[in-house]
Amino acid sequence: MKHPDIPKWLLNTLPITAIMLGVFYVGKYFVADELIYANYQIEALQQDLQTAHNQLDEEKVRLAIAEREADVVRHANALLRASEREHQDEVAGLQADLAFYRRLGGANGSQAPLAVHYLELQATQSPRVYRILFTLTQNLRWAAVISGRVQLGVDGIRNGVAEHLTEEQLLAEREEPLSFRFKYFQQFERLITLPKGFAANRFSIRLKSRGLPTAVERSMDWQSLFSQVTNTHPVNEPPALAADD
Repeated sequence: MKHPDIPKWLLNTLPITAIMLGVFYVGKYFVADELIYANYQIEALQQDLQTAHNQLDEEKVRLAIAEREADVVRHANALLRASEREHQDEVAGLQADLAFYRRLGGANGSQAPLAVHYLELQATQSPRVYRILFTLTQNLRWAAVISGRVQLGVDGIRNGVAEHLTEEQLLAEREEPLSFRFKYFQQFERLITLPKGFAANRFSIRLKSRGLPTAVERSMDWQSLFSQVTNTHPVNEPPALAADD
């Protein structure tokens, strides 16, 4: 039996066609599986990403709540501190009033008829000008009007030399000399001016009265008068008493 003649080109293309078909089927079954798996991984990653976004949103909400709670706690602490300061100020004021009345009544053991109950220095906008505030009290056991003169003084250094400034040098020229006259207490407020180049280190106050055998003197460190007082904090004038008789 004689076989028909097959064209040569067909014989050459048959192997190539067979190979291409083989590659097609291999790709169809194996590559398709890989694509399906890759799509599955993509979907899983997208779900993970969405879950992460949801968790991030929840964390943001919790953070906002925590910050709000922290703000509330800080505000509450600020209110507590303010209330504590007010309470401390109230206690200090009551203690000052008590010390004031004890001084007037001689209950603190002091029998001195005249004393500097309160003294404070305050800075002003001018570097050489200071405000001096002080209160004089008298023991109620004396029960009489007392009067006299107040003499202020400041010790310090100027140009390397020790110097004492008197009241005339400290007060303005138009200021009248300081004098006192009261039965229970009297408060003073004055501005004093230091000379240029003068470095103060001590402040002194001297009270002279004809009714006293000797003058009453007090001398304090200059810097301590900006934060401390001789006895206690200042007090307002008690309604039951009058400063002068």
